[in-house]
Amino acid sequence: MFSILRRPRNADLPRFFPMADSLENFHGLLAESCIDGILQLQYEMIRDCQPFQRVPVDERIERFRSGLSQLLDWTNRLEEGSRVGAWVTPIEPRLHVEEPTQVDCLEAQEPGELDDERVVAQYKLTAYRPGLSVDGHAGSYVDLAFPDGFISREVGDTFDERLNSVIDIVTRFAVSFWWLAHKAPGARRIPEAGTDPRETWIQASRSDRRWTEEELTGLAASDLGLGIVAGADDLTLIVATPDGVYERVIPDATPLRHHIKRGPAAERATQEAAATWGLPDFVMRPHVERKGSGVREISDGLIIVGNLGAIIQVKSRDADPDDPSQEARWVSKQIKKATGQVSGTARRLSAKMTEMENGRGRNISINGGAIRWIGVVIIDHPSPPHDYRIPDLESRTPSVVLLRRDWEFLFSQLRSSHAVIDYLHRIKTSAEFLGGEPQRYYELASADAAAPSNVDPALRGLGELHSVPFLPSAPAGSDDDEAHGMVRIMCEDIATTRLDERSEEDRLRVLAAIDGLPVGYRTELGRLLLDGLSSARRTEPGSTSWRFRTFRASGNGAQLGFGVCSTLSDVTQAAFKSWLLLRHHERGDLGSVSETTSIGVLLTPRHDGYREWDTTMIAVEGDLNLTEDELNQSRALWNTER
Repeated sequence: MFSILRRPRNADLPRFFPMADSLENFHGLLAESCIDGILQLQYEMIRDCQPFQRVPVDERIERFRSGLSQLLDWTNRLEEGSRVGAWVTPIEPRLHVEEPTQVDCLEAQEPGELDDERVVAQYKLTAYRPGLSVDGHAGSYVDLAFPDGFISREVGDTFDERLNSVIDIVTRFAVSFWWLAHKAPGARRIPEAGTDPRETWIQASRSDRRWTEEELTGLAASDLGLGIVAGADDLTLIVATPDGVYERVIPDATPLRHHIKRGPAAERATQEAAATWGLPDFVMRPHVERKGSGVREISDGLIIVGNLGAIIQVKSRDADPDDPSQEARWVSKQIKKATGQVSGTARRLSAKMTEMENGRGRNISINGGAIRWIGVVIIDHPSPPHDYRIPDLESRTPSVVLLRRDWEFLFSQLRSSHAVIDYLHRIKTSAEFLGGEPQRYYELASADAAAPSNVDPALRGLGELHSVPFLPSAPAGSDDDEAHGMVRIMCEDIATTRLDERSEEDRLRVLAAIDGLPVGYRTELGRLLLDGLSSARRTEPGSTSWRFRTFRASGNGAQLGFGVCSTLSDVTQAAFKSWLLLRHHERGDLGSVSETTSIGVLLTPRHDGYREWDTTMIAVEGDLNLTEDELNQSRALWNTER
């Protein structure tokens, strides 16, 4: 439901609603990850309404507890092999006798199961003679029940009444959960966002389209190494890579929510795509400010990563498509209008500090004058005009026009807010034709792959030199989705940690630096960390194991260090801090340390079943004025070959 991505303790365990008759059993169900990912308020509601709870005392909560208790009882009985049968509840049995016979007494019997027959009342008569008429009226309810455990509480307490009560409670839970989710701030996950990247990136020789060997060989030998097949619901690219020819399927834009109008739904879907595949921390929700006696909305949302920003304008076609020429005129009109809005927004943001709410529901102070802006005009159209040539845009703020499908393609391809915004700033202008962004992306990706490695000479000799293209051909995570997602998970841990002293703006700077790690490095890093955690759990008692990976980029970009330690203690935390301070000091050998930042993230395994690991983050910047004794101690600990 929400865009936060967490590692469940066991991905194979199903999600279900826990119902327990004791606190111990309730904790046992939670240990099965049955409600991982829900809101804290939703969890508290589930906890307080459990059948075993006695506090708080509230009539409304008791209704929920009663309904869950009944549902739990039925569930247990079904699991024990009970069958539903007929249940008789005598209510008002009656006798009609012929005078002079009198009814001396008439006693209704206890409720019970109706098998072949059942006595519902016993009676005594006086002055009865054979041949006199005696008629009985059962006066009983015959109801469905689990006969081995049904006890009627009162008149009218029937299986039907109980079933209606349980359905009412289940419905109330659903409505309450929806209401709590609707009230929670932050971006939601877009519908159908969980597509496995391996499903959209396969070797062309294994495709259902049955490409011939001649076709694939000819495409690989072409100048661009790129083929395009446009379908009704998706776009398919055939891409030549050094590892062979691959098929990249680009689905149509995700479906919009039907319960809101198309325009607002398209705006929400645009924001949610960025929050789902990127980080919600960088997504700023539309901001409304007063102007005279009215109000105006600043953009349809912003994405800000470090000093790079994108101003989003979404234009949605809510009417039924007309002839192609009419639709082309509509698109042209919307592009012109949107680019003007982008420039106006950039001007207003650059003039003063602006408070906005990000995808986590947190207030962020934005210094628009310190951000380089790019406009993004997103066209949401049920049937965009074919071969529509995007006009040259004259605007103070450069803008890129995209279909909503192509916006989602960029985020699903790169899975990094920084990578997508950096790409938009790199291209600066729109593709020639509307819908042509995937083709242009792969043309640039091919050029990146063929470009010679350009490594800062100052970095040579300091470690292993690696060069990866900024624009990978394979979708992010297609080689190892679990490992690739580790950077996102670490960012989530940092993003959801409560801050005591530092500001949200400080947190965003750290997240932007980590998200700036090139996409091509992430899978290898993630696998290193996962293997390191697995190895750390096997470390013998009394020993401590460490594993590190440091990324140093050219220029003044942040230095990133990632590590795994077998235990978390005051001693290992102090050791980790000394490692990061030493690496930060050594970074000063490449330039002025006063302008550099170093960020370290340490993972330590847990053994309590609550989480898989703890995440520790330290960030330092500028000259730390370390003494020679402090440096020598750190060097003795970390720079000794073992």
